[in-house]
This record gives sequence, structure tokens and C-alpha cells, in this order.
Amino acid sequence: MSVLLRARRWSGLLSFLLLLTSAAAVRAQSTAGFGDWQLHLPNNRARVLADAGNRIYVAAEDAFFVYDKELNTTQLLSRRDGLHDVGVSTVAYDATTKQTLVAYTSGNLDVLGDDGSIRNISDIARKQLTGSKSINHIFFNGKLAYLSCNFGLAVVDMVKLEVRDTYGNIGPNGQPAQVYVTAIANGTLFAGTSFGVMRGRLTDNLFDYRRWTIDLPDNSGGTNPKYRTMAVMGDRVYVGADFSNIFCYNCSGPGWQPVFSVYADRYRQLTASPAGLLIASESNSAPTLSILKADNTVSRLGTAALVPRPQMALQDKSGTFYIADLQSGLLKTTNGQQVEKFVANAPAFARSFSILADARTNTVDIFSGGYFDRYLQQDYRAGFYEYKDGRWTNFTDENYPSRADYPNLKDLTRGARTPDGTLYIATYGDGLLQWKGPGQFKQFTLGTPGVPLYSADALRNDPLYTRITDVATDGSGNVWMVNRHQKSGIPGLVIYNSTANTWRSTAYFPSSENLERLALDDNGYAWVSQARLGGNGMVCYDDKTKGVRYFASGGEGLPSGEVYDVVKDRKGDIWVATSKGVAVYNDPSQVFLAGNGVDFRTPIVRRGPSSGFPALRDEVVHAVAVDGGNRKWFGTDRGLWLFNEDADEALQHFTTENSPLPTNNIVDIDINDRTGEVFVATTGGVVAYRGSATVTEGKVSCAKVSPNPVRTDFTGEVGISGLANNGYVKITDVTGKLVYQTRPSGGTVVWNLTDYNGRKVQSGVYLVLSSDAEGKNGCISKVAVVAK
Repeated sequence: MSVLLRARRWSGLLSFLLLLTSAAAVRAQSTAGFGDWQLHLPNNRARVLADAGNRIYVAAEDAFFVYDKELNTTQLLSRRDGLHDVGVSTVAYDATTKQTLVAYTSGNLDVLGDDGSIRNISDIARKQLTGSKSINHIFFNGKLAYLSCNFGLAVVDMVKLEVRDTYGNIGPNGQPAQVYVTAIANGTLFAGTSFGVMRGRLTDNLFDYRRWTIDLPDNSGGTNPKYRTMAVMGDRVYVGADFSNIFCYNCSGPGWQPVFSVYADRYRQLTASPAGLLIASESNSAPTLSILKADNTVSRLGTAALVPRPQMALQDKSGTFYIADLQSGLLKTTNGQQVEKFVANAPAFARSFSILADARTNTVDIFSGGYFDRYLQQDYRAGFYEYKDGRWTNFTDENYPSRADYPNLKDLTRGARTPDGTLYIATYGDGLLQWKGPGQFKQFTLGTPGVPLYSADALRNDPLYTRITDVATDGSGNVWMVNRHQKSGIPGLVIYNSTANTWRSTAYFPSSENLERLALDDNGYAWVSQARLGGNGMVCYDDKTKGVRYFASGGEGLPSGEVYDVVKDRKGDIWVATSKGVAVYNDPSQVFLAGNGVDFRTPIVRRGPSSGFPALRDEVVHAVAVDGGNRKWFGTDRGLWLFNEDADEALQHFTTENSPLPTNNIVDIDINDRTGEVFVATTGGVVAYRGSATVTEGKVSCAKVSPNPVRTDFTGEVGISGLANNGYVKITDVTGKLVYQTRPSGGTVVWNLTDYNGRKVQSGVYLVLSSDAEGKNGCISKVAVVAK
């Protein structure tokens, strides 16, 4: 039956369907809309604050966010909100021009107006400089911003929004000086630099190094600078001297005078406030937050339990204190005795090693540990983080200190779930963890009765080196794992029958003691990568016949023998990510046929950029994921790529330039087939992209339409999920007139509110008519488009 005939039949049944079908339920499956991003970045490691009236901007180690004083809420900020870069180094508010200046590690600058505008100043970022362009501190004087930079001092005009001056070679005899902090009082510019505390009159030619005076020398040579904090209170200038006192200029005597009531090993920040000089410091590894009064008396603000690692504090006009804490995020208090904490629901740490997304349980797990690129132990115990029903639960030592609840194993590498939902977590040193929840777990390692796991410690046979690099499950509930031990003659593939609670090793084959990644195909074959140290490629193993076939780079079709990832796609083909691109083995059922010489194949780009060349040629590809439409997502050192099913056409390329990715270094990718969310682990944290491909399990429903209703000026995409997988979709108006037709990616279709000529549709109710490829399993959804 042709698609046109099916469309006519649908149109004839239109009135009947309208009587039977209620309006589609409005139920968003995730915070992000289709084609949008959601940031899963921790904001607990706060460093710098800026008071912008009714908002507090916070630069944290892993995120940049804003706190709304009136709403008492926080919001992560990124490119999706109009910012022009990632990696905020510092932030400050200019009360004169009523603008917030955001500085990035790249030297890029954003100016956030109180009216909501965001303007970019890229002068420093574009300037050809050797070394770091990172901006350490911002001080405002009049309508000028003085930026303390690793390359010197830069002055920005906050009205013209341009870099007015730069001062670099201001050290002795014109040497380059790193500037960490500045302050201005009584017409004098003070700077904490790699040469010590320097000062110069603003009326002098400060381009001339001879116009600068070094008051407090620093002989560290910039390797461990002593003077990094400074503040102005009235006519006084304060500077913190690490492993010494605070010094005050224009106080009780000439020059710089020590304030003996304050001593610290390290000063984090000095901030002027109505209550006095706020001092975030650290001595003997004990961080403190204190207030220095005008009479040089000192009082503490908050306790170690309430304010564990203060980095900066400020006091607003209402007298409320806001504290940037490196452990507890943004804190708010009026007296230091009661503290309100603003920590986002997110993974406990930005660092991640791998992702497991499971559509059956609608759960995503992030594993933090792993191993270094060349397989050295990390001894990292940061646990794992689980995302379910829109919330993260962090299984860490801090949240679950009792070993009866959580064993806190080291170097968690990867995970897999059996059909009953049980999670199995591989560790690089502590064996395998069977996890059903807090207090419901088992650990299997060297020495566990009946478990054929081996230690990588050849001398002592220490169970603390029971290293498992990967784990996978089959449809029968068997848990396969790679036990890397490098003991020749002893197999490295181990199988646990979770139903019968029995263990066994596979047959030994050369190199099976030194494997890494694992994927199981539809024939029961195990496709395993050999460790990248030797660059020896792939192995395919048949556990029934004990057959083995090796694939190395070169003659066997792999672009490189250094393999980072291996996955099975929806057709059963095997895809691998290597240090020089990607490759695929089509129809694995033929791999062991006698006389079969078929090798891996490198996809050639046929359309778009790089046509005629291998896909991602010479790119280091760390991860591969397959979405509901069998499209391929690749994670590289240059961002995130989406290719079509055969990887011969690049569809999208996301980087820090055009997306909220924290960095371009992609660590891992996995996709929740139920929601279409593409979870991306980067070296800077985890984000999720709401893709347009899902997998419909069971009976089609067409009940999930988001957003709905939608305005005519909506610029995003409306998603309808729950459709028959890879079927046909037609969109009509209520009279049956065809507006648009397409095929979904998996069980979801997205519509940008345009007709087949690319014109925006008018307000009204539109019907989404769908069926599978055979014209069966049809259903209908409604989309309401309303005028502004």
C-alpha cells in the first residue's frame, strides 16, 4: 500500500478519529525541550561572588550561576542563555554603569546589563599572546575596569566596551609581570604581582616600568606568589601576605603596616563590607572566614561545620552575608549562626569516566573513577551518581558514610543492568559490585569463593588490584566482564550467571589477559578491544565454538589499533572508536564463516563537508552511542558529532562555540532511548541534549506531546513521542489538508511548525497522523498552535 493511499484512508476516517481521540496529554519528559540542552553541573565548589543588586552571580569551579534574591532560586548560566564562552575565571559588578563583567579563562569577556542584555568584548581573547590569558581579578574605578591578568594588567572602558590599555612589562627593568589583584585609593594604583606589591600614580605614564614602585618584594619568582588578595576600605588599602599578616597602607604609620591580629598561611579573598574587612583564609589546613573591624579586632563569621571551605564573602545593602564555599556552594546568613545553602541537584563532582543510560528503568548512572589513559591506577573514590525521575542521587562516601549502606569502592569504571534492573558496576581494583540499592549489594573480587577473577599484582596477588575494565549483559541475564590482569595463559573474559549465581571463565586465547572494552552482538559473540598500549585492535570470540578472530589496524580495516569504544547498533553491526576515526563491521553473523575475509570498514563521507574522506579521519574518537533512529553519536577531542545511520553524512557538530558543552573533550556518551536524551560526559562535567530519537516499547500511544499548546512565534521544536518506530508521519490541519510529512527517528518525530515549503503555520489545531511502515499501528495526536 502506498503512502499516498494510506493518507487518503486517514483523511476519510478523520471525523471518526476526532470523535475518539482526546487532546494529547502535555507531559514533558525532561527539563530540556527537543533540540535543547540541560546542564547537570555541580555548583557546590563556589569561588567568586558579585552582588548585582537583586542578583548574586557565582563563579564556581564547575559552573557559573545566578541567585535571585527575590525568588530565592538559582539558575545555571551557559551559552543557551546568551553567554559567549565557557570556563568563568572571575566575575565582578560595576555599580557605576550597572553592569556585571564576566571574565573567562580564555580572556574573553561578557558584559551583563541590568536590562538583561549580554555584550561581548573579545579583544583579549583574540590578542596573540604567549601563555595564559586567564583573568585573576577585577577592580572598578569610575567607568574603568582594571583586570589582573597572567600577562599583566588590562583596562576596560565599561561605557565603550573596549580594552583601553594593557600594561605588561612593568616589572624591574621592564620584565613581564603577572598581576593577581589590584586596588585604587587616593589616585594610586596598587597591584599584587609576581614581583610583589607594586604601586603607581594614575596620573603617571604607567606604561613606563620606571613609574612603578615595589613596596613589598616577593622573591618567589611567581611560582608561589605571596600577595594575591587586596581590598580598599575608605582611604585604606589592605593586602594579604601568605604565611604572614595582613598589611595596611595609609593606616597608623607610613607605608605598609602589619595588622598583627590577623595571620594566615593562605589568604583566599579580602572584601570590604559595612561590617568590616571580610577575610577568607586558611591556616594549618583549617579554612576560616573572619571580620576585621576598624579597631583591628577580629571576629569569626560562621563555624567550620556551617562554612567548611570559604573562598570569598560579601555583604549586601540589607546586611545579609553571602559566602562562596568550595564545598557547600553559595551560602547565605545574617549572623553566621544559621546558614542557608544553595546547592543544585546534580552529580556530586564534575569528573566522570563513563555513562550508563537504561531505558527500561529510565535511569542514568555516571561512574566517576576509572583509570588513566595508559591503565595506571587512580585510587579515586568518588562513587557514582544516579539520575531518575528528574533528580540525582549521589552514592558517595559523604552521603553514605556507613559501609553497611555503601562500600565506597575505588575507581568505578563502567556499568550494565540485567533484565531485572540489577546494576553491575566494574571497578579498576575492587572487582565487581552487584548493586540493588543502599545496603543491598555484593562485592566479587579475588578471593571471593567460586569467583575466577585475578589480580593484576603479579608479585603479591593482592585482591586490591582486581581490575575490571568493562561489563556487559546479555538477554539471559548473564554478566560478562573483562578482567585485565596480564597473566599469560589465564583468560580475561569472565561470565557470571546472575540467575543461577554461578561463575565461569571463557577459554583462554592469546591476549585475553590484556583486554579493555566489550560489546556482545546478536549472535552471542563477544567483541573485545585489546589494550591500547600495544595498539593491537579488536578480537571477536565465540563462546560456543571457542572460535577467535583478530582484527588489527591496516589489513583488517581498522583506521587504528588503539580502540577506545565498541558498541552494537540497532541492525546488529559493530562500531568501534579509535585514535584515528571510526570503523564498522557489517553483519557479524558472517564473521566466522569459512573463507570469509570481510574486515572492518571505514565509512566514507558522501554528503556535506569532508566528502570523499573517511568519517572523522585522524580524529581521536573516545565514544560511540546509537540513538533510536540508529544514528551514530561520536565523542572526540573536538566536540560532539551526530552522523546518520551509516556515518556517511555529518548531521550536527556541537562544540563550546555553539553549545553549552563545558569543554570539547568528550569522555563518554550514552542515550536514554525512552526520552531521547543524549547524556554527554566531558572533562568539565555532564550535560544532556534532548534528541529527536526514541524507541517505543510495546503499544504505540502518541500521548506525549511537548510543548503543547505552543505559540506561533515558538522557535524550538515540538516533539511527539510514543509513535511506531521508524514509521510514517503526516501532519494535517483539521480539514485534512496536508501540511507536512516525514519519518520519525525511532519512535519520536519533531516539528518546527513549518509546512512543506518552510513557511510558518498559522494558529489552529493540527493533527499528527502516524503508522508503522506497513500502515498499521496508527494513532493520532493533536498540536494546538495559538497566536501571541
